[in-house]
Amino acid sequence: MSKILVPTDGSEHAALAAAWAARHFHAPEDSITLLHVDDISTAEVMTLARLSRDEVQAVVQRHSQASIDKAREAMGSHGAKAKTSAMIGNAADTIIDVARHEEYDHIVMGSRGLSSLSGLLLGSVSEKVLRRAPCAVTIIRERS
Repeated sequence: MSKILVPTDGSEHAALAAAWAARHFHAPEDSITLLHVDDISTAEVMTLARLSRDEVQAVVQRHSQASIDKAREAMGSHGAKAKTSAMIGNAADTIIDVARHEEYDHIVMGSRGLSSLSGLLLGSVSEKVLRRAPCAVTIIRERS
């Protein structure tokens, strides 16, 4: 059994990673989790601080839904079986922490996310995860 974590942010690279994971980890005993992490500003944190825990979770779920839906769609029929999780925090640190604490075997992620820094060969989140992850990491990049 392989336990796979697929971070998703709504980008094309994340959708490619989800599709790749579905193609390569499709055995019945394999488990894929789509993880969306909202990296929010201090102002947003202060606004969310006034909400109950349930209200905050509802906001995070609503915000992450489009990203998760896009990844599920890219996974085709395997998308329906994927578990989902939405969190708030620094994207790279949260991905690494989740992989460590929930004992994932593999992280599959896109080489770049929604960042406007198009000149980077490898996004800062994927680069940090690649260096610090407690498990195998596969970075998927767009086909040329």
